[in-house]
Amino acid sequence: MSARNLTPAVHVKMKFISRFGSPKPFGSPKTSSVLLIALSVALFAMACSGTGDDDPASRNDGPIVLSDGSIATATPQPIADQPAEVPDGLEIVWEAYSILVREYVVREKIDPDVLAEAAVIGMLDALEDRYTSYISPQTFQIDQAGFQGKFGGIGAQVEAAPDRKGVIITRPLPNTPAEKAGIKAGDRILAVDGEDATGWSVLEAVNKIRGEIGTPVVLTVEHVGSLDPVDITIIRGTIEETSVIIRQVADTPYGRIRISQFTAETAREVRQGVQELIDDGATGIILDLRGNPGGLLTATVDVASEFLTEGLVTYEVNSRGNRQDWAVKKGGKFPDIPLVTLVDNFSASGSEVLTGALQDHGRSVVIGTNTFGKGSVNLLRALSNGGGVYLTIGRWFTPNGRLIEDIGIDPDVVIEFDLDRVGTNPQTSEGGDPQIEAAIKQLDFQLATLASKTKTPGSASACDLAQEIIDDYVDSGGDKPLAAILELQLSRGENACEIALPQIERQLVPLTK
Repeated sequence: MSARNLTPAVHVKMKFISRFGSPKPFGSPKTSSVLLIALSVALFAMACSGTGDDDPASRNDGPIVLSDGSIATATPQPIADQPAEVPDGLEIVWEAYSILVREYVVREKIDPDVLAEAAVIGMLDALEDRYTSYISPQTFQIDQAGFQGKFGGIGAQVEAAPDRKGVIITRPLPNTPAEKAGIKAGDRILAVDGEDATGWSVLEAVNKIRGEIGTPVVLTVEHVGSLDPVDITIIRGTIEETSVIIRQVADTPYGRIRISQFTAETAREVRQGVQELIDDGATGIILDLRGNPGGLLTATVDVASEFLTEGLVTYEVNSRGNRQDWAVKKGGKFPDIPLVTLVDNFSASGSEVLTGALQDHGRSVVIGTNTFGKGSVNLLRALSNGGGVYLTIGRWFTPNGRLIEDIGIDPDVVIEFDLDRVGTNPQTSEGGDPQIEAAIKQLDFQLATLASKTKTPGSASACDLAQEIIDDYVDSGGDKPLAAILELQLSRGENACEIALPQIERQLVPLTK
């Protein structure tokens, strides 16, 4: 299970990330497809045999007139004996190849390696699964520099396009060549250096876009909301990024944890970051998973376990219907801190697993938009030619049994991200973010609810505490009309006071000191 990869999202930054597996996801190149080996051996043997043009049994003397008027000669049976290794249903592959070898007019084009690759590509394309594809030997050699936190490239994350027409930008990283060049989340890459990207896998796109630091790459891009492609030249650079960014939410007692991807270091960074925020006075956490394409399954389970106490994080069902559970690990440090999770259309795979777990356990309110819907388990298998097959081997489900693939996770509170108001990158927004604003209100409500549940008999009510703060504010020369508005809120009863108290404390207490 450690070799599994749950997310195809690869950072276009000289990096292939193992999704939901160990940092060495591909296993040994010695792993190969028995079927392909059998076919390759058989095809090679046929290629080395004679043409047999003088074999009268291979032909049918009667001409056939086709619908377009052309004349063909039928071959009612394979020209060569069918090898025993060919599985039922694939006989026609051998038959077609044997016919080509014996009779195709341009002999030099009969290259067994080229034709075998084409056969594999066609076979996988017929599955119509954007996460199942052939990986060329060149692409298969993509290094693992991304796990070191430093790599070369343009600084963007990509996903497979649902219609296989190019690849989709899920997130330009802050202050990278991609963001500075105007690349936006949702942009579609149609070509790289003039080469059509239709049908490319994510790995192929990465292999084409990455390159030597300081060199240019020309992307033909279809921006979100536009049908007119534009060419954008980007100078490749050195990209450095941590998977976790911690910051205090301005003018609130809350902290924000942004996870850009799940790496081997993510859980440690989250644990350390949340603790630092709590030590600095944070009373609630906003977990920002917007634009997160996924990552290591182990890291995702570890992060979820910091906020949960028991139960499942997710479970997998493979092609044979077998189920494997991934349970919450013991020892989480933050099972009680108020928590809100932010997601968007580009939150995929690991971020969907984490969101679904927190949502199913009732641990976090989820705010944003429906997620990407990438809930497939993927694995890269090596082939004998040095290439590989990247394939879907299972599906992920939330603890309550919700399918993620092609459905995604629906938020509890739908809040659209206003690009015109905030900008193109919610991860770097410092203000005016409607989803952050909604998260603050939700945390205010959670804290007010907690306060009402923990009050002891004889303690001051929320209304009394709020009124005392307002009185101190007025006595210190504060704005009386504002005080009157706040007092009107208090007149609506204890529940209204409990909701208003955190806001009053946050807004007025600093002004009375």
